[in-house]
Amino acid sequence: MMAAAAAAVRLGGSETFFIGSQTQRCQMKMMSTLLLSPTTSSLLSSNHSSSISSSSTSTSTSTSSSSRDKHNWDGASSFRNIDDALASFNHMLHREPLPCIIEFTKLLSAIVKMGQYYGAVISLSKQMELAGLSPDIYTLSILIDCFSHLQRVDLAFSVFSKMIKLGLQPDAVTFNTLINGLCKVGKFAQAVEFFDDFEASGCQPTVYTYTTIINGLCKIGETTAAAGLFKKMEEAGCQPNVVTYNILMDSLCKDKLVNEALDIFSYMKAKRISPDIFTYNSLIQGLCNFRRWKEASALLNEMRRLNIMPNIFTFNVLVDAICKEGKVSEAQGVFKTMTEMGVEPDAVTYSSLMYGYSLRMEIVEARKLFEAMITKGCKPDVFSYNILIKGYCEAKRIDEAKQLFNEMIHQGLTPDNVNYNTLIHGLCQLGRLREAQDLFKTMHSNGNLPDLFTYSMLLDGFCKEGYLGKAFRLFRVMQSTYLKPDIAMYNILIDAMCKFGNLKDARKLFSELFVQELLPNVQIYTTIINNLCKEGLLDEALEAFRNMEGDGCPPDEISYNVIIRGFLQHKDESRAAQLIGEMRDRGFVAEAGSITW
Repeated sequence: MMAAAAAAVRLGGSETFFIGSQTQRCQMKMMSTLLLSPTTSSLLSSNHSSSISSSSTSTSTSTSSSSRDKHNWDGASSFRNIDDALASFNHMLHREPLPCIIEFTKLLSAIVKMGQYYGAVISLSKQMELAGLSPDIYTLSILIDCFSHLQRVDLAFSVFSKMIKLGLQPDAVTFNTLINGLCKVGKFAQAVEFFDDFEASGCQPTVYTYTTIINGLCKIGETTAAAGLFKKMEEAGCQPNVVTYNILMDSLCKDKLVNEALDIFSYMKAKRISPDIFTYNSLIQGLCNFRRWKEASALLNEMRRLNIMPNIFTFNVLVDAICKEGKVSEAQGVFKTMTEMGVEPDAVTYSSLMYGYSLRMEIVEARKLFEAMITKGCKPDVFSYNILIKGYCEAKRIDEAKQLFNEMIHQGLTPDNVNYNTLIHGLCQLGRLREAQDLFKTMHSNGNLPDLFTYSMLLDGFCKEGYLGKAFRLFRVMQSTYLKPDIAMYNILIDAMCKFGNLKDARKLFSELFVQELLPNVQIYTTIINNLCKEGLLDEALEAFRNMEGDGCPPDEISYNVIIRGFLQHKDESRAAQLIGEMRDRGFVAEAGSITW
């Protein structure tokens, strides 16, 4: 008989993943290299199992004799709870003679079906071995399943190696469990490799096997490879089911390949595979992301004709997409339809509508929705609050924004960085820098680490109010943290220094960009060139202008006009004329003031 392919994940030192073939040579190599890890021994030790054993014993002693007789494996499916199952196991373990391994395996299977006692099953299986019961293929498969559920795929493969050593033949279920276990812990590449070995072993992958791997490939962005496996699956005579199609279509939509997803959808229907709610939700979201409203609406109508009721996700996708376009009245129509169909709006629905009104600066309407949301018993989350806080900030109603921020905390919600940043930005925009600084300190003391956006807003606020000293100190404080200033922050400072006539420090900061391995952008260069021209340093301005090309940011129309205007203001018509010709050759248009000389 052809040997099953085998592999193991060893996580002790450097991780390896051995893939065997169906040959005897591979089997022997497997047996010599795949040993139970120390962690496995620990988990399967008698010390670990003793806690379960003592629990079983105490439960057993308090159970009547007639009750014990009842709880053999024939009644496994009727266990009331884990204690009931443990009592039954303890009774079986002390029977003379011992029941066969099949009875114990059925009991373990019943415990696994309870959905949470995987550690208990592992301990019980060890007690079975200590009692002299040799595990069979089904017992070991249950153990593999338990370790996979506990996300200990390394230990699952240790059991798999034991299965091979005992000369047991793994089946498709065993392979499926191991592949699924690898995918659960994000080891998608190893899962694909193991799948290839699975096929080489002569075992026929099931639709579940293929679907698991396709899902794994999609999760790591390998949609093309997933589509290739999908085709291979069909060629092997294994027909994809609706779940397989859904996974592939959803991944295509997320990769912005909506037309390809629609092609798969048509092919699926041609194969007489009935789409479900997940099919339509993925496609509707994909279409909405590209503003293909008519097609999304057509799919919604198609769903209803097929008696597939749209769920909250379907409606939320539609409401969110329409609101982002500012079409709040249309979104309200969808909102009305969903309530008429008995689908209750949730926080996401209300938040999307509030966002739509905020985009239109209709903050009063947004607030009405917020209140209606609370009245309906739908508790706002930090995202809902932030939409309204941002709306008040943009409407320059900062005190109402602060009041809402404090209300959110009073309701037991913890503000996140977005909440803090929104309010800090609103305060800075109105020049209320003292309050912004206080909020910045509160943010930090509450464990919310400021990010680049937080620092940028304060920096910009200080610069706009002329507090260059404070801005520069804040900049240096930020540099002493884990954050690294970006080009936008340098631009804020350089621009402010130039505007307030501090060209010397601006040039120093400009030079610092190269030390920090940041390339200046067109905006920074243009700012420096403009101020060099104002100071009459035309040669240096031209040198900086010529350096732009070499630094990967060729001058744009604004850059040309700035330096030309500088030359003209200092009566250097010849170089101005040369630059005007150059800019025209590049397809740029000179400003009126640059050509009337």
